[in-house]
Amino acid sequence: MEAPASKNIRFFHYSTYLIAAVLLSLYFTNMHFMFCTEAKRASLSMLLQNTADVPTQYRVLIPWTVNLLMGLKLPFHASPERIFEAIEFLSAFFLLIAFRLYISFFIKNSLLSSLLSFAVFIILPYQYIFYSRSFGAIYYPYDIPSVLFFTLGLVLIYKKNWSLYYPFFIIATFNRETTIFLTFICLVTAIEKNGKITLLIHCVAQLLIWAIIKKFLAVLYAGNAGPGFFVNFFFVNLSLITHPVNAVRVASSFGFIWIGVIYYFKLITDVFVKRTLLVIFPFLIGMFIVGNVMELRIYGELIPVILSAFLLIVNHFLHTEEGPEPPTRGANKT
Repeated sequence: MEAPASKNIRFFHYSTYLIAAVLLSLYFTNMHFMFCTEAKRASLSMLLQNTADVPTQYRVLIPWTVNLLMGLKLPFHASPERIFEAIEFLSAFFLLIAFRLYISFFIKNSLLSSLLSFAVFIILPYQYIFYSRSFGAIYYPYDIPSVLFFTLGLVLIYKKNWSLYYPFFIIATFNRETTIFLTFICLVTAIEKNGKITLLIHCVAQLLIWAIIKKFLAVLYAGNAGPGFFVNFFFVNLSLITHPVNAVRVASSFGFIWIGVIYYFKLITDVFVKRTLLVIFPFLIGMFIVGNVMELRIYGELIPVILSAFLLIVNHFLHTEEGPEPPTRGANKT
């Protein structure tokens, strides 16, 4: 039986954690709405009226949810904007909870997992706020929920909880099509563990679900203005990224922690976390074609992937007496 003192410590730990999570989520939500503006051709009102340009209108989960809640005529008579803010707050809050759960699979110390999970709120502003003054960052209601869904997807893939994963995958795909990269993670993390037939069935099933949802939305919003599934930004991005200032701004993604992940890659001892990093390559290639590279928000789903790897490196140094040492120059020379 757990001692009363131990129970009190646990209660203090988790209650303090939840209070901090609420405060940080409120603060981030307020800052996100304050520094970002609505898209001219995909404003919140247009999304609610189903008249926004595609492909933005295809990301319907949050607008549909807001319309549903407005239709219920709840007693507090919240405006649509307030409901969007409430969903953003809840998404940020549960993102922190989900990310803590995810890293707890690899960092077994409960208190340390809680403390390190707060790093999410250090990274989020880099992707969604800090670049706003220079490039007029745009608020999209599906952005933070996308990071939450991607984190939950990692949890369910790790636990192999397919009975929850597939309903979740369907819901998340209605929010944003980047769920296709979860299928890639399924492939690279299980390719040597599951039977090839089982793995093939999972991957094909997810691809079919994804394609059916995309086709359904394309038919549903066939009359909307816009380019359709995506705009080809390849040559625009090629021109942008060759400018040194732009290159540095793009490199600021994830608060530059990706540098540490590359530098100390060998210290990431968990195979699952290490293999999830492979998704970075198809993700960045895809975004280079279909997204504006200067909008750092388009890389948001990679936050749990890169940050978890970085925190495993931090955890390694916290449990070793010696600090990090740079690689010895010329060590590989013969």
